Parts: sequence; structure tokens; C-alpha cells
Amino acid sequence: MIAVAPRSLRGRLLMAGSLWLVTGVTAAYLLLSWAIADTLDRAFQDRLVGLVDSLAAGIDPGPEGQSDPPFTVPRPPTDSRFEQAYSGWYWQVSQGKVQVRSRSLWDEALETHAVPNGRIHVHRTTGPRGHILQVVERDIQPPDIPGLIHVSVAVDRTEVDGDITRLRLLVALCLLALGGGLLAATIAQVTYGLRPLRTLGRTLDRLREEPGARVGENQPDEIAPLARALNGVLDHDAALIDRARTHVGNLAHGLKTPLAVLNAAAGEGEAVPAVTVRAETAIMARLVDRHLARARAAAGSADSLGTRVSVRETAERLKRTFSALHHRPVDFTLDIGQSARFPGDADDLMEILGNLMDNGGKWAESLVLVTALQTDGGLFLTVEDDGPGLPEGEADAALARGARLDDAKPGHGLGLDIVSDLVDLRGGTMTLDRSPLGGLRVTLHFP
Repeated sequence: MIAVAPRSLRGRLLMAGSLWLVTGVTAAYLLLSWAIADTLDRAFQDRLVGLVDSLAAGIDPGPEGQSDPPFTVPRPPTDSRFEQAYSGWYWQVSQGKVQVRSRSLWDEALETHAVPNGRIHVHRTTGPRGHILQVVERDIQPPDIPGLIHVSVAVDRTEVDGDITRLRLLVALCLLALGGGLLAATIAQVTYGLRPLRTLGRTLDRLREEPGARVGENQPDEIAPLARALNGVLDHDAALIDRARTHVGNLAHGLKTPLAVLNAAAGEGEAVPAVTVRAETAIMARLVDRHLARARAAAGSADSLGTRVSVRETAERLKRTFSALHHRPVDFTLDIGQSARFPGDADDLMEILGNLMDNGGKWAESLVLVTALQTDGGLFLTVEDDGPGLPEGEADAALARGARLDDAKPGHGLGLDIVSDLVDLRGGTMTLDRSPLGGLRVTLHFP
């Protein structure tokens, strides 16, 4: 069955940390356990080899004329356990049959194996009382003694096996204590490390009750970009909401006058003249169209954060369109590099360039120039024509009216107002001045 990862980051981190901790502790225990057993076994075996060598060195030829056995062991190992019956410590020297043995063997004999002369042979066997014995044996050829002599030393493994078990238990307890401490440290580390995220979560919960609040900028380096992005989204949404409220209020204010005129005309008891109805409904339709266009612009701005569009491709499409729409010869010239990118979606750019190029085409004598320059400071977009342009001092006033949100009666149509709104939504700036060509020049800057 496949384990399902926890949904929380804390659970994921703790699960991953616990997995590596258990794996590391287990591997450390297995390695140390093997090292302990191998070290004690080697030390135990080296001790037995020393006893075999000591026993072999103590073998002397028997008295002259003695043939069974032809040797004596005048200097046997001095450990007192070789003197205690069935103590688990045994030695024997044999030549075809057991000739000399330790008192601890009593009348028993050790199992022996034929080994090449001088080689050490180690094996385990069952002793007189059922104990597991470690046996070290070898064949030697002492001088002045005919034939090979087989020397064996056997010691009960109970003591060394007990030492191995105790050390393994001690290592296990130490590693368990270490693992528990590391797990507690991991829990504390994860809890402390994720504290900024919990604080951020509580801040977001608070934002539901306090829409004007913002995420604090004093955040760890890893979370600071997220906090800035959240604040940017909150500011953007707040601006959209404020604009929507303003547009609704302006629309309501703008509709009051036409409705009042119609209501007054109807209250006179006579039929309302058709010209009055058409004029006032045209005003209301114009207001509704204007605010619908602004609402679409704001919605498009909200949906396209992070999008970038090629200015050249959009301008070329618009050039083909306006070249066909304008019946008089107007040259739409483009000076736009391939690197020029608009920070928004294609519809926004189409709306901005479309209004400006259409306005330039209406007023130009023969030329509309569209220029786009991408720099480290952002995108600079300019649309200018060789028409009459605005009268001196009217540029600021026209721009103010385009950006002003008092929509009683628009004086310059929807074009510049929509462009101004879209540029503002993108954090850009819009300036109007006289072009070197002689007409109006509109310059847009998007940081």
C-alpha cells in the first residue's frame, strides 16, 4: 500500500526527517554491531592463537626410551580455569590419539581436524556440557620429536557472546537516545522554521476582517517575495474595487440628468418630443458604453498579470486594418524593435494602440508614426501624427479630462479616456505634447 504524503508542510518535513533519521540510526546500529562483533571475535581468536602458540612452545621430548607419548608438556597454560573440571577452558595435545590434555577436559576429548603443518584452523564445536566452544588448532613439528603433533585449545564462547550482546544493547540504547534527541530537535527546527508561514496565514485570515491591512514586509528572504506579491495583488484588487465604485457612482451621477430631463418632460402632461428622447437616451447610451469599456479594460488588466505581448506584431495587425479603413491616403509608419514587449495581454495593447492610431489617422495629413523602445527602464511607446495637433496649452487640459472620473459629458470621446485608464491600470504614465511632425504626440511609459 502506497503511503499518502501529509497535506501540511510540517507533516511532510517531519515525515521526511523521520524517515532519514530512522534509516541513519538503523544503518549506524548495523555497522557498529558488526564492528563490535568482529572486533571482539578477532580479539578472542587472537587470544586463543596465543594460547596455542604458548602450549606448542611448552612441548618437550619425553625421557629417553619413552615412546608413548614421545613428548611431555611440562609448561602448560597457567590459567586456573584449565584446572577446573568442565570449566569451558580446554587444551589437548595429540599424536594420532589424545596424549596429553588439560584437567578441565577430564576424560573427554576435543574434536580435531587435520590441517597443513603450521596453519591455524578455527572452528566451533559443542563441548562436554553442551557449551559452544571456539576451537583453535594447528599441527607442529618440534625438533627431536618424531611425527606431527596436533595442538588444540578450546574456550567456551558464552563470555564473549555475552560481551557482544551487552555492547550491542548499549549501542542500541545510545542510538535510540540520540535518535530521540535528533527527532525532538527536528520537530523544534521545523516548528521554528515554519513559524513565519503560520504568521503569514494568520495575517491572511486577518485580511478578511480588515481589507485595508497588508502583509508585513519584515519577512525571511524566502517569504519576502511572496509577501510583496500578495501586497501587490491586494493593492491591485483594492484599486480595481475603488475604480468600480467610482465608475458606478459616476454612471449613476451621469444618468441623473438625462433621467431628470425625461421625467420633467413627461410631467408636463404632454407627449415628450422625440428629439428630446433621442438626445437624452443617446447620452445615457454613451455613458453606459463608456463605463462598459472601462469595466472590460479593468477586467482584462486583472486577468493578465505577468503577461507580455509583442508590440510589433500587434501594431502590424492594426496598421493593415487602419490602412484599409481610412479612405484617404495615410501612411502608418512603424519603428518598433522585436524586443519591445507590452506588460499586459493582447486585447489591452490592441485597445491602446487602436485608439491612438485611429485618432492619429483621423487628424493626420499623411503620416502616423508609431515608435516603441524597450529599455532597462521599461517600455516607451509613442504615437504621433502630422495633423494640426492640440492648441497650445490644451494638452494638459485634454489629458486631465481624459483621466478625470467625472463622466457627466465626455468632451473628447471614449478613446483617450480608455487609453488613460488602461495605462493607469498597468502602472504607466501618459503625456500629450506637440510632435516634431506638427501634430499630436502621445507618449506612454510602462515601467
